[in-house]
Amino acid sequence: MGTARSLPWALLLSAALLASTRCRVLQQPPATAAGHIKVPLLEHVSVYLGPNEHKRVVITNITRLAASVVAQVYSHVQNLTVSLSRYFSVDSSYTSSSAGVVLILNPDAAKATFYIKAGEDEVLATVFALPYAAQDPVPGACNLEFILDNDPNLHLTYNVYETAVSFAPANLGTDRGTVPPACDVGTGGHTRWRLTYELYQYFLPENDLSDKSLSDGMSKMSSAQSIMANGMKITTIPSSQKTKLYGNSYVGIGVIYNVIVRDPLMKTSAAYAPVSTYTCELSTKRYECKQSDGNFIYVQVLCTVIGIYGLLLCLAGHRLFEAEFLFFGFLIFGFMSFVLVTRYSALDFIRRFAILVGGGLFGGLLLSLVRWRFNLPLVCVAVVGLVLGFLVAAIIFFTPLANFSLFHNDLNFGMVYAFITLVIPTVLLPFPKTLNIITCALVGSYAVIVAVGMYVYSSLTYIILNIIKRAVDPDFAMVYSNAPFQRTEYVLTFVWVFLFINGAVLQFILARNRSTFPPSLYQKWRRRNATIGERTPLLQPPEI
Repeated sequence: MGTARSLPWALLLSAALLASTRCRVLQQPPATAAGHIKVPLLEHVSVYLGPNEHKRVVITNITRLAASVVAQVYSHVQNLTVSLSRYFSVDSSYTSSSAGVVLILNPDAAKATFYIKAGEDEVLATVFALPYAAQDPVPGACNLEFILDNDPNLHLTYNVYETAVSFAPANLGTDRGTVPPACDVGTGGHTRWRLTYELYQYFLPENDLSDKSLSDGMSKMSSAQSIMANGMKITTIPSSQKTKLYGNSYVGIGVIYNVIVRDPLMKTSAAYAPVSTYTCELSTKRYECKQSDGNFIYVQVLCTVIGIYGLLLCLAGHRLFEAEFLFFGFLIFGFMSFVLVTRYSALDFIRRFAILVGGGLFGGLLLSLVRWRFNLPLVCVAVVGLVLGFLVAAIIFFTPLANFSLFHNDLNFGMVYAFITLVIPTVLLPFPKTLNIITCALVGSYAVIVAVGMYVYSSLTYIILNIIKRAVDPDFAMVYSNAPFQRTEYVLTFVWVFLFINGAVLQFILARNRSTFPPSLYQKWRRRNATIGERTPLLQPPEI
């Protein structure tokens, strides 16, 4: 009888265990769903992909107000592929370390799907999705150049001179299930031609090439609101202008670019997918730029020698006339030789570097010889003053002033630059000692900064590099150049100002109670070997 009583309870317990087991089985995702990733809107989700692994990404929490979604996927170094097709067909896929897709929502859709795939290496990527309403423009929806039908990506290429950012034009937004307006039918105010585009850039912390630094920067450049809060606006272009813009290439400094498209009629905006670059091949293990250019050591050695020489002239250049003219003659002739041979010949770097050094030494010896033989201090100081004017002009055009459309014209730029270069020594030439001391102090101290910049990444070296780029590369005229100014620049600027002030003061002290320009070595030699006659004074003035 006890057995009979316990039988119902045993059956109930078995049924409960069976139901519990079935629930656990149902809660486990099926094998085919192991590659699913759920990404809520406006949340950054990290995704790990093994070599050649692919996963389906499901965007959730989509409201009825959203008409489209722009999904962004980015990694630190490795490329990955995003696709609208599970088969990753060529016409629906895009491969990059920073990639994005536009997901046009169906009338009843509460979620959206796309696919991501790793390459030969494992990838740790971040996925981020932004919703846009029917009134918002759709980034890249008028693509006629790139692969995707709706391409929200910024296509970035770079060389040592400039970084080019290209993107597909946007289209006007529409409600779900509505056919979007034609892209190239009419140019009136009711078409996509009313849209404007703003290019922004964001500099990552200098000397920090880690994936965390990049991830933090990309999150700040993902949405239109965060871009405006954190990015630096470079320029605004209308739809009638070609959607290709140029930025300066800062080797070893991380830069993130993004574009905001605005609809001035509806007062709405949307962001493209951000793209990043270090303007170099980044090592995947040590987080540093691979130095693929073996010729860089020659530049380091030359700039180091110039920096040491410049420090000497900064502190005592006015007392070392012949050494001063050797230095400035080297700078003038070396610069002209390098620019001419780089722009108008196809010689390799070693030959161009040899011409630079040879031309510089020739110019330095020539200017020193003129000073030694003919003792033309005003002429020599006027030539030296041109270097001062050249550097002051370079400093002025290192500011955002260079981004004015007026100076994208080579003639306008050249005329203004030449005017500044000439007016500085012209104004100071009536005071030759002051002109010479200021030139030695400012140029010499900057030579020290350039030497330091060969070992520590700093944008201050681009004060002169930008002028060299403009001189040797015709395309550099179209570059919008906004230099990063971070902790390294503040420290080096302080050192530069400190050296300049102290060097100028020290030279004025050393030149006190002395003649403005001492006689040349040749004059001293002639004076010592002059024949003493009846009219030769017994007391000669001291040679200062």
